[in-house]
Amino acid sequence: MSTPGLTFVISRPKDPQKTSDDLYNRFYNEEHLPDIVALMKRLDFPALALRYQNADPASTRIPYLALYPYPDTAWQKTPERTKFIESTRHSRVLGGDIYEAVDFGFRLYEKIQTFEGYGHAEKSGRERGQTIVCVAMEPGASEEQQADFEDWYRKQHLDMLSMCKGYRRTTRYRRTDGVKPRFLALHEYACEPDELPSEQIAQVSATEWTKKILAEAEVFERDVLRLVHVEGDEGVKL
Repeated sequence: MSTPGLTFVISRPKDPQKTSDDLYNRFYNEEHLPDIVALMKRLDFPALALRYQNADPASTRIPYLALYPYPDTAWQKTPERTKFIESTRHSRVLGGDIYEAVDFGFRLYEKIQTFEGYGHAEKSGRERGQTIVCVAMEPGASEEQQADFEDWYRKQHLDMLSMCKGYRRTTRYRRTDGVKPRFLALHEYACEPDELPSEQIAQVSATEWTKKILAEAEVFERDVLRLVHVEGDEGVKL
């Protein structure tokens, strides 16, 4: 049985003086994502590419993010993936090798859970949230702490988040290379970043179980990102 995967790509221009934000975004939205989606279609993958920008313009951790879901993590270790990457190296917009103009950070994940908000299970990806809260975590090191971390998500945290205004769904992943933080949660909300139900989210985070999980966590990273471009089959979910 195949396990769905996700390629998570952080990017930014290497030299903003040479590659303006406008040029960089034109390359990504008008050339790079369409090229990748076209290649995905040839592989008979659900062809979807999502691109986000951090709501905090000063963020250095994830200034821009691209997400590419696919049906089987086995593809991550195939020669075809290497060929796939090489085939998109040259840019007509940037006029050369994209790796000379843009910094990329790649992370590969396997899906471990999809949690749909009430009333959204039958909807397609067209109803995806315009904002994602991206949370990367590494739980406490013991087996007991890691089991508790998983129980917290499945038995309390997501149920409570789903009651927040605008909540759509959460998709959870684990890094396939074992690098920490290994666990990723993408929480989708149908609103702009400045319209997030911050007070409700704060109440969800105030439970004793949540405080325990966060206190034990080796790593906790949270970023709020705005959806800026969708390429390919908009009906596909993460």
